[in-house]
Amino acid sequence: MECADARYNDINQVIKLCALSLFEVVTLLMKSQLTTIVLALVVGYLGGISSQLFQSRSTPPEQVEAEQGTELFSSVPMQTEVDELILQIAQLGKKTEQLEKQLNEIAYSQSFINENIPTESVKPVDNNSRRSGPVTPNKNNLVSAGVDPDIADDILRRISQQEFRRLELQNLLQRNTSSDTRLYRDELRELNKNKISLRSELGDDLYSRYLVVSGQNNRVKVRAVMVDSPAELNGIQQDDVILNYGDRNILDHSDLRTATLEGDIGSFTNVTILRDGARMDLIVPRGTLGVQLEAITLDAAQQQ
Repeated sequence: MECADARYNDINQVIKLCALSLFEVVTLLMKSQLTTIVLALVVGYLGGISSQLFQSRSTPPEQVEAEQGTELFSSVPMQTEVDELILQIAQLGKKTEQLEKQLNEIAYSQSFINENIPTESVKPVDNNSRRSGPVTPNKNNLVSAGVDPDIADDILRRISQQEFRRLELQNLLQRNTSSDTRLYRDELRELNKNKISLRSELGDDLYSRYLVVSGQNNRVKVRAVMVDSPAELNGIQQDDVILNYGDRNILDHSDLRTATLEGDIGSFTNVTILRDGARMDLIVPRGTLGVQLEAITLDAAQQQ
């Protein structure tokens, strides 16, 4: 009888240790919001083992003494039952370790996802923000920029006629039912080549004023200077406004990109910048400057 009690006590100790390990798993399960089915299976499995032990433990002493007889407490079947229970507990411990490992992997994956989900910053609408793209020209903006009303009417009329003819040619080409397809294609190519632009019609200074009046950017500012670049080595700094590169007036990104493609590599050219309201002239080698640009708006008074 004392031997059986000792074995039961040993098994109870094993179950308690296993239960402590399961408590950690249960905590992880709750934190990771896994299904309650897994939790119920684990708890049910442990409960089944406990019920078997307590059912055996609840056997009355009189019945135990009656059953002892010549078998003397049936030590061999009892030992087999204990061994099976210990094996089941060991298997449950392994499953617990596997679950804990999986939960740790899930927790790590979840933390990685949370760290790498891009957060969207909502910027307030600024009704005074400048437009960086082209705006359909209109007479009021042109006149406000200083263009004569009659000249403004003439420019807008020619631009409108040219745009209509371009659309018309595109329509004829898409139909592809005429023997004059080649002629249409040649005319469209020539039309695009000689496209009327406000800048060529107005000149840089008047066009720059028109951009300001119509709410568009008309200058570029250095947002960043690359390390050991020609820009850094020759004095260009962050927040400098690039006004001219050589003899080209810089009003947008494309102006600077085109200008840096001109001339011979190894030769030098003049760059005019605006720094803290003062004009400065720098000498740089032709080619890539090594700057990142930002479109801005400057009126005529700020560029003096």
